[in-house]
Amino acid sequence: MLIRTLAALLIAASPVIDLPLAHPRPAAAEAPQPAVAELMRATALDVVFSQFSATIASSARAEDISRDEIFLRHWEVTARTVFNANTLHRRLARALEGTFSAEEEGTLRGFFDSELGQRMTRLERDAALLGPTAQHAAISRGEMLLDSASVIRVTQVDRLMELVSAEMSAAMVGQSVRALLLGLSVAQQRGDISVPWQEIDTQVQAMMPGLMGEIARTQRAMMTYAYRDLTDAELDIYVEFLATPAAQNFYAAAAYAVGRIVAESMSEFGSSLARRMKRINV
Repeated sequence: MLIRTLAALLIAASPVIDLPLAHPRPAAAEAPQPAVAELMRATALDVVFSQFSATIASSARAEDISRDEIFLRHWEVTARTVFNANTLHRRLARALEGTFSAEEEGTLRGFFDSELGQRMTRLERDAALLGPTAQHAAISRGEMLLDSASVIRVTQVDRLMELVSAEMSAAMVGQSVRALLLGLSVAQQRGDISVPWQEIDTQVQAMMPGLMGEIARTQRAMMTYAYRDLTDAELDIYVEFLATPAAQNFYAAAAYAVGRIVAESMSEFGSSLARRMKRINV
């Protein structure tokens, strides 16, 4: 399901505000246990973190947080290490392990084993793996398609928006903005570096209502683009599947787990970056 609006799309549109900065929250350790790997692949959750590391790693240069090459190199190395996609996907698999009943798994597998389900898997994975330039092009194309869409297709997209929680997208966008504010603080500090999470989180909370509208716009356009070749009848079947209790429970659990993982990882990123900077005393 296209509930993965990649954070790179919104970082450029998000204002970056300097903050005074306090105390990092420790990241929880989780051993990977991919018991639900098959469902994750079918729903493209096995690639949900695939571009997050690159997005965070490139954000310091893209947003001109600092021009200090030492800081930028440590930022990039820390981001690639902490947000390693394989590690995060294993944590997600473990978080979802044992969450669903046999009946729910049967409903999910029944759809994704079907011809339409397999096609949806391909569409979802293709959309999730688009690079930043391709993402922007897809969104622009989706907006154009939606402007000229039939009443039926617009109604279907509206229904998809009702069924699809924006929590996962919001979590990844919020953590991307959180990273930028973290970078602004650490880049300005010397000596005993601390991370003021409370101040950062207050600022992110204030920014999120404005970003939610952009998330919804992007998500709507991506859905329209990704599902452009589906017939109305096929999309009706998909909407009906997404409305089932099994699908709603699956995606709600996934959104919660992804949100928790990116939040914990961001706290780990802040602590690791602060330690690196303190060691070299830049």
